[in-house]
Amino acid sequence: MIWTFLFLIALPSFCVRFSILHRNLPVRPSLFASYFVGVCQDLFVAFQQLFLLALVQTAIPASRDYIFWVVVVASSLMQFYLIFDAFLHRKTAMRMEISFLSFFNDARCFWDSAKEKKIWRFLPGALVFLSLPLYTYWYCWQELGVLQFHKEWLSLGGILAMVAVLGSVFLPKKLSYATDHIIFQHEMWFVRKLLRFIKRKHDRTDLGYLVRARFHRENEKMHTPSSEYPLYKYTQGFSGEKVFDVRVEGKQRPHVIFLFLESFRSHNVGYFGAERGVTPHFDRLAKEGVVFTDFYANSVRTSRSVVSSLFGIPSDVDGSEAAAQAKAPFIGIPQLMQEAGYQTSYLHNGPIEFEKQDVFFDLHGYDVIHGRDTMMKAFPKVRNSSWGLPDECLMRYAADFLEEKGHSPQFLTLFSITNHHPWNLPSHYQPPAFPPEISRIYRKYLNTFHYTDACLGLLFELLEEKGMLENTLLFVLGDHGYPMGEHNNFVEQRYLYEENIRVPLLIYGKGRILEPKRVTTPCSQLDLVPTIMDILGLHGFNLSIGNSLMRKGAERPIFFHNPYVFKNFGCRVGKHKFIYTRISQELELYDLEKDPGEKNNIAPENPELARNFLQSVKDYERLFHRLYAEKRIVPEEHLPISSGSYSEALLP
Repeated sequence: MIWTFLFLIALPSFCVRFSILHRNLPVRPSLFASYFVGVCQDLFVAFQQLFLLALVQTAIPASRDYIFWVVVVASSLMQFYLIFDAFLHRKTAMRMEISFLSFFNDARCFWDSAKEKKIWRFLPGALVFLSLPLYTYWYCWQELGVLQFHKEWLSLGGILAMVAVLGSVFLPKKLSYATDHIIFQHEMWFVRKLLRFIKRKHDRTDLGYLVRARFHRENEKMHTPSSEYPLYKYTQGFSGEKVFDVRVEGKQRPHVIFLFLESFRSHNVGYFGAERGVTPHFDRLAKEGVVFTDFYANSVRTSRSVVSSLFGIPSDVDGSEAAAQAKAPFIGIPQLMQEAGYQTSYLHNGPIEFEKQDVFFDLHGYDVIHGRDTMMKAFPKVRNSSWGLPDECLMRYAADFLEEKGHSPQFLTLFSITNHHPWNLPSHYQPPAFPPEISRIYRKYLNTFHYTDACLGLLFELLEEKGMLENTLLFVLGDHGYPMGEHNNFVEQRYLYEENIRVPLLIYGKGRILEPKRVTTPCSQLDLVPTIMDILGLHGFNLSIGNSLMRKGAERPIFFHNPYVFKNFGCRVGKHKFIYTRISQELELYDLEKDPGEKNNIAPENPELARNFLQSVKDYERLFHRLYAEKRIVPEEHLPISSGSYSEALLP
């Protein structure tokens, strides 16, 4: 009976393993070992159900009368999770992660993307997998209902566990990531998290030293009031030679707009010499402003760009989603702008509840928060997708919003959405024709990329028509990049190559840019807080580890990370870019001047340089892991008394 039960419960896992998880993997000895280890993991996960059933029935004999339906439902949910992970892996080469469960309440936003991925193909298998536990428990229940612990089947479980764990530890880590049973993979994640917690408790590294050693805030006049909070500082001003200048005279307070363009990567910006440039409006404006060619997103995903760009601190390095971090204490541009007399507003043409944006921005210095539902009242006839309204609605809404506010200084944070998977264009828009050899997915991406650029041009046109352009300072940037087959990848949560994280930054102010500039010095979203403070002459508390882009400084490291999939951490210094893959301990080093496509890894030929970079990124990871884990971001006394939920986030 034991073997029959294990086989039937593990049958869906076997099907997934042989049809999806091991599909298209290169044939080598480790692959055959992974088949054996994987089957043992499948049986071990089934064995755990058997063990828990025996444990409950032994500890609570009265439970035998109703536990049947409990175990059937629990087992069915596990099978559903298994097939969904298989679908995700088949379509994106990603596995389900614990943090992804925070998207449960946002599932409806993914509907258009799910249709593009043909999710309907997943449903028949899911129905079969969901029904199998009911049949298995019903068929074996007479023996299971009186199940007791026996040495024979407990020994079997111990052997399965030993093989499963040893295989996961000693097989190549990227192979294990692709082929481990998803439930077993999560169990190992909890074990590693526990070990990391123990290691952190014994880590006596001075965090203040790491901040001083790795993040030298050059040209910034500041003081740090608390050694317990090494990022927390008061900035009094900036000094040093200027790279560019923006004219803001006396006590002038021009409107300021931070416009984040969805998946707007540098790879397709014509001004940067892109092979397939689709940005005529950005290119035209770049010639009149200050543009940064080697500007980086600090991480992947839009919610992470929010943290790095508006608060000058990297998002967490452990893969937690914004929905779980909505109450994390940050201070930065929104609060500084409020103190300077600005009204702060967040406008987004997507669903404002996604990743709890409404909660996050309300707690972090925003007076006005408007999302898709609010904008739909202004555009009742416009068709929207599950991701939101077309970008032109955001631009028109923002221009009208700014006009209504008159001369009262406004700080607007705008996030576009149309250039998001599945890259569906508004029906009325006609993009340019692209060569037929371009794949369908890449063509769709270029279409919406071109459309978003046109909407950027629309915003400038509307501001000029309304007579507000000369009194407005704009920061236009990509939130993150998006791979389109480079490095055999189509998902932004995989890797840290240029197509994932290099994005444009344009600072534009009509009549305020004394001399248009093209700046090639590497920099990142972490530099935006001191830059806006320098331009407007602001002073106050903040967390930024970046430098003002207005000031000339020494060569410095630019850090970035990707906490998903293989756990990548990277650094750019001068022409060199370094990537460390934590899950497999791989080191990559590229000379971007000679090798902009990152195809030739020169780390083996430069071991000392690679070791220096590795120490830097490990310090970066350790610093921000501890700062977030130990809640040492902002002192509680600094936070607004009215935001009681902040205190909950700060207290251990």
